[in-house]
Order: sequence, then C-alpha cells, then structure tokens
Amino acid sequence: MDFYTLLSIITSLSFLYIGFINCIISNQISIVRLNNWYVGYLGFLLAIEGMTLSSIYILESETMQNIYPIYVTGEFFITINLLLSDLKVKKLWYVISGIIALSFGIEACILWLSEQDPSTGYGKIISHLIIICFSAFLLIKNIKDLKKNNPGVIVYAFLFLYYSVTLFLFMVMDQLTEQNFSIWIMNNLLNTVLYVSFIYTFYSQIKWSLKSNL
Repeated sequence: MDFYTLLSIITSLSFLYIGFINCIISNQISIVRLNNWYVGYLGFLLAIEGMTLSSIYILESETMQNIYPIYVTGEFFITINLLLSDLKVKKLWYVISGIIALSFGIEACILWLSEQDPSTGYGKIISHLIIICFSAFLLIKNIKDLKKNNPGVIVYAFLFLYYSVTLFLFMVMDQLTEQNFSIWIMNNLLNTVLYVSFIYTFYSQIKWSLKSNL
C-alpha cells in the first residue's frame, strides 16, 4: 500500500468518524431533527470499517469477502430507507426494500460459499442503480428547496454523485487492473466528499436551529 492510498483511507475514516459524532450531537441540540436513518447510515459504515480493520489486524485475515454480504445488504437497506423516509411512503415500501436487500445478501453469500468473489454478483450493480434513481428523484423533487431549510437536499445530491461514480469505477475496474490503486484512491476521496456533505448538513441544521432560538 503506497502513501497516497494510506492517506486517502485515513482521511476517509476521519471524516466518517467526525460525521457520525456530528450527527449525534446535531440531533441532540437541534430543533428540527434529521431522521434516524442518517445516524444509521454513518453508524453502519463505521461498524463495517471497524470489522474490516479488526479482520486485518487482529484476526490477520487475508480477505474481506466474508464481510461483503453484510455490507451489501446493510448499505442498500439503510440507504434506500433514508431516501424513502423523505417520500413519506407506506410501510410496504420498507418491507419491499428489506426483501430486496436480503436477496442481495443471499446472492453474495452463495458466491462466497462457492469460493467466488461475492462483489462480482449483480447485487452491487442493481443496488447502486436503485439508489441512483431514488436519490435523483428526490433531488429533482426538492431542487426548489435548496434556498430553504431542507437539510437532506445536499446529502441527496452527493449520494447521487457518489453512487453514480462508484458504479462506473466498479464496472471499469477489471479493465484497468494496472490502475486499481488509483481507483481505490478515487473511491476513498468520493467517500470523504460524501461524509463532508453529511457534516455540512448537520452544521446547517444546528445553525438554523440556533437562529430560530434568537
């Protein structure tokens, strides 16, 4: 692992941790609370990173493929429910999202147990496409609220950007094997930008609440 890759990982993890702490603090002191899926999203990613680091440095595992089924299931379920919560949909939609997320996890487990790379399945591509579509829809729906107090709009914009670009990077990774380190650096930078958007949203939420108290 070269210096720039390590730096990108440390930067991404640092902003993820800062974002998670800020999310908890903002929901404690803010008048308008963001829904719990924001906390769940960052908390889940923080847990996955903790599991990954534990596997590498404590269990000395050479592969993270055993974690991937948990990752692909949880990431889709939490992210799509974060988006659904703003649409005020019926509970049936949450059930459907859970079933779809579970199917992604089952596919990844089957590939893993078959000694294949679980990330090569269709789950990652389909989950990213669904998240892209929902985030784009919410972004268009709320575009007029950019100048108003709508904390989620910035997050929706960067979720759309993140999942669109990472899907493209995932699809071209096999064709650019010699540049895999560069792709991972770009992915970590995208992670960092996404976490910064969460931090900015939480900061704006606190700032708006303080003004409302004046």
